[in-house]
Amino acid sequence: MTDVENLEKIILEIFGVKKHIKKKFNTNKCIQPLAVYPMNMFAFNFVNRLSRLNEKFKNDKAALNTICERVKNLGEARDSGWAGPYSEIVALDFYSQFPGFSEISYINLLDIKSHRQSIPALNGQKEKIDIDLCLFMKSGKIFTDVKSFNCVHQIVFDKIFESVEAYAAREFSRNILIGVDNLSSLDYLDVKNCLVSRRSEIETLLKNAVKSGKNFVSYSSGSGLAFNFRIGWPGELMTVKDYSPFAMAQAYRYKFLDYGNKLVDNEYSLITMVRNPWFNEETVDFGNFNNMFYRSLSRRTFMELEKNQAAAKNYSSAYKTDSVRVCDVSRSIAGIVFIDDNSVRSKYYKSLYSAYVYLNPNYRSKPPLTIRMLEKCFRGSCEVQIKDFDDFKWDNY
Repeated sequence: MTDVENLEKIILEIFGVKKHIKKKFNTNKCIQPLAVYPMNMFAFNFVNRLSRLNEKFKNDKAALNTICERVKNLGEARDSGWAGPYSEIVALDFYSQFPGFSEISYINLLDIKSHRQSIPALNGQKEKIDIDLCLFMKSGKIFTDVKSFNCVHQIVFDKIFESVEAYAAREFSRNILIGVDNLSSLDYLDVKNCLVSRRSEIETLLKNAVKSGKNFVSYSSGSGLAFNFRIGWPGELMTVKDYSPFAMAQAYRYKFLDYGNKLVDNEYSLITMVRNPWFNEETVDFGNFNNMFYRSLSRRTFMELEKNQAAAKNYSSAYKTDSVRVCDVSRSIAGIVFIDDNSVRSKYYKSLYSAYVYLNPNYRSKPPLTIRMLEKCFRGSCEVQIKDFDDFKWDNY
């Protein structure tokens, strides 16, 4: 049985729905462990997650159909393409644990005519606003779109290294590994704007290094990108890592501008970020690293960007007009929720997720959300998963 056929079997057994995936021999880091016997930790948590969702949404056929489709998408994805649908499933399961949310609506299509002052409307968007989740509380509702916190540069380098390692095996019968030093402070805009276009150039440099028998090579571009690459035998490769949560937060400070098309004007709009170590090896979660990184990145998004009057299109290709400023986007984000998915190593559902909730004190569309307004929503047996909760009431400067 292939990995894809095994996934089809899982969908049928849990949801009673037949899903057909065309490419039967496709695989990736997500579905491959599901077919391993005996069942590993990730597979155990994956199956239990789907079973919980099946029970939670058993009376909502539309939601169940969408969930099944997202699971099917996992089997269709190549490389790290599984991160998106997987993150939606994780976020849905995470929020479903808390009885404080009386209802959860999965996939919400909002008429943009009812949100004329929203960021997507101001940016010229004509179609509906598509938001993943709506969380209903006693006092109102919160919309949140779900994004996978993956590393763009990691994805680019993985493809380069895979190509060069295959080249070494094919041309010189050499089994090698390639690594790169210090990526934690690599600027997010530099990655988007420069690194992707330099892929072929870097790949050629590394192939020439392999051909010459080098084990170290440096690369620099006119735009300021600079990397040190190390080439070694499997088991012998050593790279230099100098992680700083604060340097990484500075590097990623413009990341959330890319999600402006999910922000509405008269309802609270959160952004939910899901991290799994299999599609994000950059955050290390050692010595409270992730907590410091997430908090620092949120403060930069809420406080630093709030003071930036420049056009958002100068920092993100998501904008086509000068009428949307960086500060407008910052003030339209009600909060950010970071979810670390611990499926690979956690046996107990209470420690399955580690969540960090940060609320924007400079939110303008409505009175800013506060800890007092939201804390009751996260009460219950799973509240131990909330590792940090801050509205920056005393830290807004």
